Amino acid sequence: MSAPDGAGTSDGAGPSDGAGPADGTTGVRRWAVLVTPVANRVYAGDAPRLLAAELALVLGAGGVPADVAVEHVAGLPYVVLTSPGDLDDRSRRAVAAASTAHALFERRTLPDGAEALVPVPLPVVDLYDDDLLTIPKYPGKTNEHVTRLLLDLAVAALEDGPAGAAGGAPAARRRLRLLDPLAGRGTTLHLALMAGMDATGVEVDAGEVDAHRAFLVRWLRTKRLKHSVDAGRLTVAGTRLGDRLRVQVSPSKEAARAGDVQVLEVLRADTAAVGPVLADGSFDLLVTDAPYGVQHGSARPGGRGGRAGGAGGGAGRDGATGRDRGPHDLLERALPVWVPLLRRGGVLAMSWNTHVLPRPELVALLERHGLEVLAAGEEGALAHRVDQAVHRDLVLARRPGRTPGAAAG
Repeated sequence: MSAPDGAGTSDGAGPSDGAGPADGTTGVRRWAVLVTPVANRVYAGDAPRLLAAELALVLGAGGVPADVAVEHVAGLPYVVLTSPGDLDDRSRRAVAAASTAHALFERRTLPDGAEALVPVPLPVVDLYDDDLLTIPKYPGKTNEHVTRLLLDLAVAALEDGPAGAAGGAPAARRRLRLLDPLAGRGTTLHLALMAGMDATGVEVDAGEVDAHRAFLVRWLRTKRLKHSVDAGRLTVAGTRLGDRLRVQVSPSKEAARAGDVQVLEVLRADTAAVGPVLADGSFDLLVTDAPYGVQHGSARPGGRGGRAGGAGGGAGRDGATGRDRGPHDLLERALPVWVPLLRRGGVLAMSWNTHVLPRPELVALLERHGLEVLAAGEEGALAHRVDQAVHRDLVLARRPGRTPGAAAG
């Protein structure tokens, strides 16, 4: 895949008659995806390139060969692509679910030689309003576009298909289950709900869990969604590990009447201690944003501080909490617990700061704990700058094998 910034694309498509394929002989069609305006100035510069990489991987995983590139049209960034024929429903869902895809157009050449961008309707893939992601504002919150990118790639990498999650078929044999073992205030968990999944998060910081609960309950009431909230102690063999929050919700009254209920669960506990609580092989996806090993903003004592106060790390330990502040020691401690929780064929997707853990070291660490690291993201295709102290990259890895009865696409 090539993605020249600001350059045109040579897609080999011939003139269109304005009503069908760009090439009546080969059936090649030309498309342009308008990139969503991103408020974060640094991320906005990388968004077109990252979207191009995302669409190439996701469409390719769905069996749709696509020549993808970045091009500016009338001064606006687009991801342009060609396909052998029309985009089917699954491909249109993939575009609709992509992290920064704003709108889809078909590129057609008019009789006078001018080019027209013809709007193409996209399906609605989110089950809930996106302000579930955008309303919370706090220091160190992960960019929700990055979270969408991470989840989208994780679903595409499932060995036996997306099974109706973001970008997949609308009907699934069963609902996917996602685990975020470093859940913070739940951005990944909320996005999983929007994609039709059940979601479980683990977070050691009581303040983060309390803030997450307060926002989510208020949001559900504001939206008048049928839901229930249960909270209690988290115990194993009489020993208290922490607390448990369980939320059940339906996206509509019709879904509630049909018994279509999603579950979001948060465990306030050390992420390396939840093995006895969660069943082995019970999750299709493990999606998380690892601690960056730096402090952002005016984080309160004991807080996450922009992923700095997570449950582990290789950049030193937090003297106030006794917890590590970077990813290496955390992963050494937690991967023996996390990996068995993934089903065979399940996918781990993680973002992290390469300044504190170089990619080759992370790959070796994941492989040593029994995961198969996938080629997606090699050669910096998904890497991008956050600020002077953080250079973020994404890695995908699969637990080898296949679980009988796992979701199929």
